[in-house]
Amino acid sequence: MLDLVNGSSNLMCDGMRRRDFLRVASLGLGGLTLSDLMRASAAQSPGDSYVRDKAVVLLFLAGGPSQFETFDPKPSGPEGCTSINGHIQTSLPGVRFSGYLPRLARMADRLSIVRSFQTHHAEHNGAHKQILTGDLTVGDGQPIREPGIGAIYARAAGAINAETGMPRNALLPPTTRYPGAGRGFAGAFESVVEGAQSVYLGPSFAPVQAFATMAGGDATVRARNNNNPRNRPEDAPNPFLDSLEAHIPGAELDARMNLLDQMDQLNRRLDNPATATFGVHQRQAVELLRSGAVRRAFDLSRESRAVLDRYDTEHFRNWDCDDNSRFMRTSPSIGFSLGRQLLLARRLCEAGCGFVTVVNANWDFHARRGIPNIPEGMGVFAPPLDHAVSAFLEDIRQRGLEDKILLVITGEFGRTALDRNAGRHHWPRLCPLVLAGGGLRHGQVIGESDPRGREPATEPITIDDLHATLMHTLFDVGRMRLDVSLPARIHDRAQRGTPIRELF
Repeated sequence: MLDLVNGSSNLMCDGMRRRDFLRVASLGLGGLTLSDLMRASAAQSPGDSYVRDKAVVLLFLAGGPSQFETFDPKPSGPEGCTSINGHIQTSLPGVRFSGYLPRLARMADRLSIVRSFQTHHAEHNGAHKQILTGDLTVGDGQPIREPGIGAIYARAAGAINAETGMPRNALLPPTTRYPGAGRGFAGAFESVVEGAQSVYLGPSFAPVQAFATMAGGDATVRARNNNNPRNRPEDAPNPFLDSLEAHIPGAELDARMNLLDQMDQLNRRLDNPATATFGVHQRQAVELLRSGAVRRAFDLSRESRAVLDRYDTEHFRNWDCDDNSRFMRTSPSIGFSLGRQLLLARRLCEAGCGFVTVVNANWDFHARRGIPNIPEGMGVFAPPLDHAVSAFLEDIRQRGLEDKILLVITGEFGRTALDRNAGRHHWPRLCPLVLAGGGLRHGQVIGESDPRGREPATEPITIDDLHATLMHTLFDVGRMRLDVSLPARIHDRAQRGTPIRELF
């Protein structure tokens, strides 16, 4: 709930509960109020003493993207251990990408391609949670015991950005136009959501989940908009945006705030330390609601048509599944939301969010019943990835955000050699990892894989190393070590691995 008040639910003299009396709007924050988050930030924020003006967008290719068909095509590899779509020269001399990624190949001088990244677990559920939490003991179907890296960031930086009211930690799941379960081949992100949670840190630091509404919305929205030839994104209702609006007339809201001030004066006279600053955070919450800054950040309709078109990935065809989740190769296209997800991620970072997890699901091409093979799957999933990421990188450069926003692209594991059905299977010994922006050093390949593309041929980059890299980007870790108010396990997350030295 996005509330103005938190605490007891004592009845007022007219029988109305104080919580109900002061409520103004709702938001999917796990029952928390905006003033809850402000209190959490005020109590636990370091005052930005070691928080850098940086943000991370983690693009999680859930399902296990193939290293061969992305950034390590192995041009000289043996049969089955090279890109099935060939390889192309990039803007870096001697560096080649899979033929599926022509746009990103031209931008390779702005990327760091890690070819020695090694994950740990070979099944999706556990692997998702391991890469997000750094806990290599959590397995399939087990609850996480350590917080996701975004929650770690939010605990150290503060639950919200005090200047803008923007939650520091957000997660953007994939969106489809069809509401039926299993439709649109866009599931398999639930365990990423599980792995991003805050566990013992408390719900204040869990990611806010928001959907990047597609141009046509879901099936019901499209039916209502059949007479609209423009099919603009703002034509599709977005309940999430409505939840960020204060639905109380200004005069009535002022009256309620006046009453709240009187309550706080009484609390102070009673010397109740638990409520002495009660109204400060609630008044901040009201002012943020009135300003509409957070709501505007989530509203893609505020972008120009030119920007929306530049990010558009909905024109790319996607396979579909029937109601029994059977793979269908000739069904209608539903398009991809990845472009809108990355555009929304950029908007959130501009508004003060520091960690955005963008989930692009179903990179799992086994060539089995209901599951595409590599040429089918990559032919569908690679073009939107190539288009959306290159649009994002160009956009943040044009907007002066290239040094502020670090884009990280990875999955939970890589893939095996090609089988006789043109499928590849789970392989955690080598996983794609690419970084761009964030003010780090790029235009390089870091590490190498063996000639078959199966193992690191150089010192492996581990999940701990990736987490340490993110923490050193987001924080002055040397100064953060002096903050004894942080849980020891947060300090451990920053120091357990070694930041990728080539980036700094």
